[in-house]
Amino acid sequence: MKISDIKLEMELYGVDSDDIAEILELCKSKGYDTHVLDSELEKRGYEKIFSINYEDYDDMDDFDDEYPSVQKFGHKKNYVD
Repeated sequence: MKISDIKLEMELYGVDSDDIAEILELCKSKGYDTHVLDSELEKRGYEKIFSINYEDYDDMDDFDDEYPSVQKFGHKKNYVD
């Protein structure tokens, strides 16, 4: 991930420009690790952006996107009498 990508992600999530500059300066010495970035964001009161906790998404079987299921049709013609 490029520095410009990291900056853009933080801008899209509404991180203040001063906080973005401070986090990027801090990460120059510590490295651009997703956990370091997220810990710095949490220290400033923002939510995690770069690391995803997949345990929160374990119950995806109960997920309903409000779209009906679609039955696909075969490519061959089937005649039923």
